[in-house]
Amino acid sequence: MSIITNRHSKLKKWLKKWLAFLSKPFIRIILLVVTCLMIFLACILLYNVDPSKRPLTPPCSLRYFTGLYCPGCGMTRALHAAFHLRFIDAFSYNLLWPLIVLFILGSFYIWFFFLLTGKDPFIAVNSFFKKHSYTGWVAVIVLFTFWVLRNIPIYPFTLLAP
Repeated sequence: MSIITNRHSKLKKWLKKWLAFLSKPFIRIILLVVTCLMIFLACILLYNVDPSKRPLTPPCSLRYFTGLYCPGCGMTRALHAAFHLRFIDAFSYNLLWPLIVLFILGSFYIWFFFLLTGKDPFIAVNSFFKKHSYTGWVAVIVLFTFWVLRNIPIYPFTLLAP
């Protein structure tokens, strides 16, 4: 038991050191610039390279081993189509692409809030989830339902496959 406690305290000390290092204004500015540059380059790459013709990401492991589509299958192609304002194509690749984009934007908001202010961004997030505790369950149910339905090989459900 003392080994686990000792490891836990070492991890806690290590984490505190890194959080203290990352919360310094100069480091946050560097991270902000690097983050903005990476997002900009990723958007340019996704806009210019068609993933249908040249895959940007490795193939889906779940699809490779099981033959089933995961909830994220078709997401890169959907984002490429959305960047080119072909929203019908984007929805045909992955029906949930707007929700996943909202999740990504929320993650960016949390990261940029920390980088710009140095304050804990999870205070607002935790208060939101205290008021709306059902939100996480709704997201899990929607993703799981979508996952199951897009793998049913009968007509209306085959439209959900990418």
